[in-house]
Formats: sequence, C-alpha cells, structure tokens
Amino acid sequence: MTEEKDIFLDKDLRCGGFYELAIQVCPSIDNTPIKLYTDFIWTLNNVSGPFDEDFKVIETNIKNFQHRGLIRLENFDIPFMTYNIWEDEPIETGFNWFDICFYTAAIEKVFGSEYETWTENPKVPKQLTDFFTSVLKALYKIYPFELAMLDFEVSGQYYFEDLKRPTNTWAYSAFFVGQNKCDLVAVENRKYVKKIEEL
Repeated sequence: MTEEKDIFLDKDLRCGGFYELAIQVCPSIDNTPIKLYTDFIWTLNNVSGPFDEDFKVIETNIKNFQHRGLIRLENFDIPFMTYNIWEDEPIETGFNWFDICFYTAAIEKVFGSEYETWTENPKVPKQLTDFFTSVLKALYKIYPFELAMLDFEVSGQYYFEDLKRPTNTWAYSAFFVGQNKCDLVAVENRKYVKKIEEL
C-alpha cells in the first residue's frame, strides 16, 4: 500500500499533458450513462480509488467532475483519472463527455522514456492500448456512445458531427464509432474511424 500511495502522491507524475480516451457519450439531458460508466471503471478489479488528495478512498459521485486513482496494467501501477464534462449551455444541444486520462509524465516514468504519446509519431505502451480497447468495447455495451477518440489532449476537440463533413484537420487521433453510425461518416474521413464491433 505504501508504494501505491507514493505513486499516487508523486507530483512529478502529475505533469505534462494527457494521453486520453475522450468519449462523447450522450446528450446532456441524460446523466445516467455517466453514472454507469463511472461505476464500471471504479469497480474494475485492477483499479484502486478514487482517492482524495491525502490518498483516502472517496465515493464516486458524478457531481464531482474528476476522480483520481491508480490502475494496475500487468506489472505496472500508474495513476490515472476520469473526467465527466456536462455541457449545459444550452443543455438542449450539449453533450455529456467521459474521459479516461493518463499524464504523459506518468506514462514515461512508469513504462519508460521511449513512450512518448505527445509527439508526431506517438509511441504508446501496449498495456495502455490493450486497456483502452477493452474499456471501449465494455463501455459501448453498457451504453452505446456517439464517438470515442484516443490521442494526446483530444478531449472536446471534435464531435461526431465533425466526422460527417470532409476535413483535413485530423492529426494522429483515432476515432471509434458503432456500426450504426459508420454510414454517416464522410467517405473522406472513414480511414480515420474504427468500428467498435471490429476491435
């Protein structure tokens, strides 16, 4: 437990940007999917937390936009957090977002300095890729989201609507949608999009 506490409280691991899975879940008028997603993540067997600033366990509460804890991926313990963002201006057209975030400093310290997720050619640890793939599939089964994106600092950058129009603004982001939405994606953008059902 002491080692976990030290990792969680290490401020040097909580810097840099985020490598994150950002999910456009549903319209803002319905918060139920956010609770389902939050409960799912924080009850995984390999997750500890959420914790407060002093490493005391706290209850999950979707009114708290941020929950912080630790996850064990194979033999690696790494701090991470979940964010839920509720767009309420106006609520009729806003969306609920659910993000799972890892600090870049934590990724490099825990997995090795060769893993840089913020460069033009990101190198991501297989453990993180596998985790995000399994979580994507599980969350989609719990509640089919609109869009998921995986990249460095990608949260809020794009909406599913953006995929319907041809654009050249995609950097190295990976986009994920359900089979039922694939036909709505502009033909020019389909090379950037993966179907959840094929992961």
